[in-house]
Amino acid sequence: MNSIRAKIWYLLADSKTNEKYSSLVVKKYQILDLITNIFLALTTSTSIAAWTIWNKFPALWILIIGISQVLMIFKPYFLFPKYIKVFNEKSIRWQQMTVDLEQLWFELNESNIDNNAASKSYFEFKRQILTFDNIPEELIFFHHKKQLTLAENECNIFLTKI
Repeated sequence: MNSIRAKIWYLLADSKTNEKYSSLVVKKYQILDLITNIFLALTTSTSIAAWTIWNKFPALWILIIGISQVLMIFKPYFLFPKYIKVFNEKSIRWQQMTVDLEQLWFELNESNIDNNAASKSYFEFKRQILTFDNIPEELIFFHHKKQLTLAENECNIFLTKI
């Protein structure tokens, strides 16, 4: 592989990994948001309906209601909907970039373009990628190790198919 071919290949691999990573992070926050909402809905609706059960197990009642009240107070600070929105947008942008890079890789492999044209496209894509990591100030970027490992594995499967 000459240097521009290698750069395009590695950028394609990074792009696919970031695409998968972003979509897996979206799923993680969607699941956390769903679990939180279901827990709050269940504790709210069953607290009245199951009064006789709660009379038999008051410690359990206090624990569940206490957790639900604390969760209700802190839920707006979890920012799950904002994380979902940001990472969903990232996922879409990375999907588009992956397709563009895959096309560039194919065109270079088939000798439809020369190294100069490929180099120009490569650096245009690199400039576009600089805009992908804009995260609102109120969000803290957490490292999601499990999702990254899964994304890398899915990327490796993708790359073996090219």
